[in-house]
Amino acid sequence: MQPDKDKPPTFSVVMPVYNHAGYVVQAVRSVMDQSLADWRLIIVDDGSTDGSGEIVDDLAGRHEHITAIHQPNAGPAAARNAALKLARGRWLTYIDSDDIWFPDTLANYAAYIRAHPEAKFIYGYRHRLEPGGATTELPGEFQHQATGTAELFERMYLSHLCVCYRRELLAEAGTYDQNLRSCEDYELYLRISLHCRFEPLGLPTGLRRRHDRNISRQTGYSRMLEAELLRRFVEQQGGAAVLQPDRVARRLGRLYYAAGRQYFKARCYRQAVAAMKTAHRYRRTLKGIAISLLSRCLLPVGRTDGRQMPEL
Repeated sequence: MQPDKDKPPTFSVVMPVYNHAGYVVQAVRSVMDQSLADWRLIIVDDGSTDGSGEIVDDLAGRHEHITAIHQPNAGPAAARNAALKLARGRWLTYIDSDDIWFPDTLANYAAYIRAHPEAKFIYGYRHRLEPGGATTELPGEFQHQATGTAELFERMYLSHLCVCYRRELLAEAGTYDQNLRSCEDYELYLRISLHCRFEPLGLPTGLRRRHDRNISRQTGYSRMLEAELLRRFVEQQGGAAVLQPDRVARRLGRLYYAAGRQYFKARCYRQAVAAMKTAHRYRRTLKGIAISLLSRCLLPVGRTDGRQMPEL
């Protein structure tokens, strides 16, 4: 019997694509090869210029469970939001266009849902696909206990490749912040954490591919952005109601200090001074004071980070 195309699926799968022509076929095939067939995949080509758009159109044309749409480049948050507008599944799942699901990922989610009908948000963990093709198995974080705002505030341990949650959570928490080009997932999960607990699947869901475009290094800007997102969550989005003040001060103090240190190493002394000034509101350290004083002395020979300081 053919599946009913008009019946909402159990799982909507969201995949943004931007210039991943060499990887996207394998990513899509890992969805097509799922042992559970109750899914619909929505692919959003975010203004690719390398032929990715034509590839996903061809895949969608040959599989009735795949929809491909196109938009001018607006970033991954905007691409995922565009897909979410079309999603009809009771549960939302995600895979990036350079990653790979294991064949039983959706079946494992479905089994957990049957055994835990009250669950709202489920998360597994991932292994790593190295550039040469080898697989590195990684231990899962927090796979033996439910987690929530407190744990997530301390560390970003969730991944698009490994989460599955009820669609109605977005009605409560909102969708992705389209002004963000990075950390958009962390920001959304923090908001969602105010509405449910995160329940561990206890299983890996797929492979996170490492390549030269996704191996990121920490910078002053990236650490500053993370700190600003967390501060906004506390001060404007409800985090203060559930987080202890000493936990907030410790975490933000460390992050702003790390941002200042990275800016200092990059010789962006003006930004280093600003980051350390904010760090000292939460956690004053001798190292932070020293970096701030030295940065002020070196201002005339410093340079400016092209992205300046993040503004939210």
